Amino acid sequence: MEIIDVLAICGSTREKSFNRALTLAARDLAPDPFRVEVWDDHTGLPHVEAAPGRPFPAAVGALRDRVSRADILLLVTPELNRNIPGRLKDIVDWLSVPAPPRPLMGRPVMLMSASPNRFGGAFAQLQLADLLRRAGAEVLTDLDVTVGSAHRHVDDAGNLVGEEPRHEVAQLWRRLLARTADGRQAVPV
Repeated sequence: MEIIDVLAICGSTREKSFNRALTLAARDLAPDPFRVEVWDDHTGLPHVEAAPGRPFPAAVGALRDRVSRADILLLVTPELNRNIPGRLKDIVDWLSVPAPPRPLMGRPVMLMSASPNRFGGAFAQLQLADLLRRAGAEVLTDLDVTVGSAHRHVDDAGNLVGEEPRHEVAQLWRRLLARTADGRQAVPV
């Protein structure tokens, strides 16, 4: 089976955040044939100031090109006031600017989130899914992960150590692999 290229972007910029721990666990638990690259260049990405006819800043162009080459996009979102953080909104906005290449158009996207609350960032996932669909992405809503009470599942070093969320992440990869292996599209029709 060919390598399946997954680009993971975490909406948190803190090194030991719950969502960063979830992102790294998703990368580490991904079996063959998935190759997961974590994109971390938040500092090089400016706030959105798209204008028709103006070229993209270099960091934005590089991100748009990289997302365009990915087979699947994995977005991991914190939840702030039942919403996605501004930095992740900027990323989605830059990716959805209607100029070639259109990186989100038809792109399969999986969502994950971790939060200290019991809902695990589900509200932020709903908002993020809505934004992505408006940009033309194919959100894999049957392949999402929410980690509630994340403070119980992430250690002081910023590692996802909870058995239940690690099992849920591993199960997500198995379901996606089974769907891919039997010839079905990654995106449900």
